[in-house]
Amino acid sequence: MKVRRISLLTLIAGASLAFSAAAAEVPNLERGRALYENHCLVCHTSKVHRRNPPSAIDTEALRFIVKVWVEEQKLRWSEEDIEDVVQYVNSTYYRFSK
Repeated sequence: MKVRRISLLTLIAGASLAFSAAAAEVPNLERGRALYENHCLVCHTSKVHRRNPPSAIDTEALRFIVKVWVEEQKLRWSEEDIEDVVQYVNSTYYRFSK
């Protein structure tokens, strides 16, 4: 009985860790929107995303641009914050494939 209980606890703990890791990888679009609206819209409007030719040509370029501005503005964003903003901007303005 004790062996089964330990195995069950191990299984539950492993599943919990896997779920936490998977949840951390899913971008939070609402958080991305909030960060974008509070930090990016201060200097520019959505018109910046309709430039011709566009600055961002794919998701990697968009991520690079966001990282440059995070450093430029000395924001203390985590990689998760950056990814949330990238995914929010992509889903709202660009719709690049992943």
